[in-house]
Order: sequence, then structure tokens, then C-alpha cells
Amino acid sequence: MNTGPSENIWASPLARHLAIILSVKVLLLVLLWWLFFRLPDGGASARVDVQTHIAGPASQIPSQFTGAKRF
Repeated sequence: MNTGPSENIWASPLARHLAIILSVKVLLLVLLWWLFFRLPDGGASARVDVQTHIAGPASQIPSQFTGAKRF
């Protein structure tokens, strides 16, 4: 069944090239994640709600019916 001697996968230049490219891409993705998506040093106490940060705290909207007489 075995047609020839089993070759080492790293003997192929294509396999070596693909392994190098794949490892460089993985390292680049890890570096980008570390730069942009890691948690701040303060931990959970430094987390701020994004909506509150962008839009500010929710304001109290006065109702037009506040203080109106009931009929």
C-alpha cells in the first residue's frame, strides 16, 4: 500500500513558506488585539458605559402633564 518513503512535511518549500506566512499573520493579529482591545490597567473600575460616555447622562424630561389638574 505504501508507495514510497514518507517524506517530512517540512521538506517542501511550499509548506515552509505557508507556515511562516501563517505564523506572521497570527503574530500580527495578536499584536493588534493587544494594542486595541486589551483591558485598561485599572480593571473593572475603569469601565465606563459607552452610551453614557457618548451621549452624557440621561436627563429628566419634564412631562407636559406634570402638575396638570385632573378633570
